[in-house]
Amino acid sequence: MKAVRTALILMTLNAAALAQSGSKPGADERYFNLVDAVQSPQDLSAAELAVLATDDLMRKHFNAAGSTLTQEGLEAAAVPLCNSGERDLIVIGHGGSYATEYAGPFWILRDLPSGPVVVLSETSLSISLDTKRSNKCLNVESFAVTATDGITTQYKFDGQKYAQSKQTSVKLPQ
Repeated sequence: MKAVRTALILMTLNAAALAQSGSKPGADERYFNLVDAVQSPQDLSAAELAVLATDDLMRKHFNAAGSTLTQEGLEAAAVPLCNSGERDLIVIGHGGSYATEYAGPFWILRDLPSGPVVVLSETSLSISLDTKRSNKCLNVESFAVTATDGITTQYKFDGQKYAQSKQTSVKLPQ
């Protein structure tokens, strides 16, 4: 229970740091976590659900053989990752089949002319969009906790997907 409380405190501090750095929620939502609902939820298309169903992280959570993935337990928000004319999505797995109290799956989907693709799948406590860009797309940062550490991982877009660029860790108070 202490680890959960510490994780929630760290998540709150992370949100406060984002707010101070100028990343404000609203029309341009930039911070996503397992506790707060997205501000403007989006329905996932059949093509988006189909590509999610093929992702390795999704298969760990949704392992009902022969079942069709539905939006149940998934929440999505449209975000402009590379330019405002695209429908890119942050997808969060909620509920018992996806998330625990302090970790859950996050996916980033890009809807390209050839169809949607998963460009990041990550288990964490939160994901935020930076204001800096790599290969014309916003950089991404995730925050996760273990029993002893708070871990921040930064991702940069390599032209095809998000690749880890840096990871830092801080010891949690015991």
